[in-house]
Amino acid sequence: MTTTEGGTDGDVFGRLDGRVVLVTGAASGIGAASMRLFRAVGAEVVGVDLTPGEGIVQADVSDPAQVAEVVDAVAARHGRLDVVHGNAGVNVPGRPHSLTDADYRRVMGVCCDANFYLVRSAVGHMRADGGVFVFTSSMCGVAATPRSPVYNMAKHALIGLAQSVAVDYGAQGIRAVALVTGPTHTAMVDELWPPGPLRDSLAATTSAGRLATPEEQARAAVFAALPGSSFLTGCALTVDGGATAGWNEMARTMLTLKAV
Repeated sequence: MTTTEGGTDGDVFGRLDGRVVLVTGAASGIGAASMRLFRAVGAEVVGVDLTPGEGIVQADVSDPAQVAEVVDAVAARHGRLDVVHGNAGVNVPGRPHSLTDADYRRVMGVCCDANFYLVRSAVGHMRADGGVFVFTSSMCGVAATPRSPVYNMAKHALIGLAQSVAVDYGAQGIRAVALVTGPTHTAMVDELWPPGPLRDSLAATTSAGRLATPEEQARAAVFAALPGSSFLTGCALTVDGGATAGWNEMARTMLTLKAV
């Protein structure tokens, strides 16, 4: 994983044959697409989610003991761990005064704390040969969306975590990238932005006037982890279809809705 070379014969980014990838939030959406596409470039992939599925280990990623157990088990079974895609996410909408301590802990636990636990547990398995962390941040990590204060905090933190990993472990060949994902058609979007004016305003922030597919975001995760991306680290990789350029349009639309 420490190579600075990509592939050959036009395959400038290389493949991940023989590498082991761990993906959280793997049962649906971006995580499920990430599992499929990492396999397509040759990797052995293990998913983690509360929801069962093929190739998925059931675990609560907000629990540090469960994260450590899963990471150690994957490394022991496969003899290595090369890439971790921290993708699990959840949101509880509301303004700060309306959110409970339980709401706060749920969102921070899954979206932020879980990724710290992944780093803490996985770096020991990577330091000999290097590795890559890819964190699914969000455009909420660079600009706040209304009525998502804890989610905004958590997604901002993932960019800082990617930078910290790059600084602290770069000498061991470990890279980290935070994906600034834009509006994407996932189960969470279906729940929080149902079809109608709010969904339309979300899609309208992108240049294409549509939501991304989970596969479009997963391709970015795979790209960040490939050997040919060896100088990509400590950064936010924006995959938002131009949405941050139109963020205020969506925010204005959301602020016209009934306050939570």
